[in-house]
Amino acid sequence: MNINFYCVGAQKSGTTTIHDILVQHPEIYLPKTKEAHFFNIDEKYKLGLDWYYDEFFRDYNAQKICGSCNPEYLYFEDVPKRIFDTIGSHVKLVFIFRNPVDRAYSHYLMSKRRFIEELPFIDAIAKEDERIKQDYFSKPHYSYVSRGFYSQQVKRYLTYFPIENMFFIRFEEDLIKNRMTTIDNLLDFLELEKYHLDINLKSNVAKSSKFKVIQRFIYKDNLIKSFFSLFVSQELKNSIRKFLYKIFMKPMVESKIDNNTREYLYKKYINDIEELESLIGKNLDSWRPQNT
Repeated sequence: MNINFYCVGAQKSGTTTIHDILVQHPEIYLPKTKEAHFFNIDEKYKLGLDWYYDEFFRDYNAQKICGSCNPEYLYFEDVPKRIFDTIGSHVKLVFIFRNPVDRAYSHYLMSKRRFIEELPFIDAIAKEDERIKQDYFSKPHYSYVSRGFYSQQVKRYLTYFPIENMFFIRFEEDLIKNRMTTIDNLLDFLELEKYHLDINLKSNVAKSSKFKVIQRFIYKDNLIKSFFSLFVSQELKNSIRKFLYKIFMKPMVESKIDNNTREYLYKKYINDIEELESLIGKNLDSWRPQNT
């Protein structure tokens, strides 16, 4: 087994789309369970590499590129060192960056859909620093603003991996507007031959249901789900969730963040945006307000 690829995030920036495009290539192996969370959950990491391989890579068949996409890997501090220590410095890393203000609000709306968040957005970001220190559950779910300081997170990876092993994608310009060129360049980065891939995918589209009881059942913990989780594999649970999505859920139009909150968050991010531009060598003017 030669794990040599990770798409590490950012969350709500298109990692599922990248996964769904790349998994079509015959020389790429990605697990059916997209997010293994091996490196960011202590309990899983302590189980060791043999468990990790057996749980997520049992169908590996000597494909040239092998790894996974997990948007938590960009945010959690211990992940770069853990990948370096257990896999090595040869790993190729893909980063996807979305306007951090839009990413933060999209993350908040996802938490609301999943009945995790009850506070108004402005209150949620005011309490964020306090909440994400409470426990492991709170850190990934309430980290709306802190996930958007991308330069800090990239520098953690640069401590262990050469920048030549990194491929940077801007969500708006590269993945949305210039997807074909971006995927071609990504395959070059992975040293793979071009292959006919369906790139016109809209993965992980925000959805809602007119049957709130169904939406609550899908996202909230309950006795029925807890009982069946004792006997059902993660792969089967994912299949059941996808089936319920297909039958009961429909795409929703997300609300827009108000201008005052957008300006407030942009001022928080401006220094990090400028530093990220220098690190990745890409222009991020589209993230800046039009009047600046």
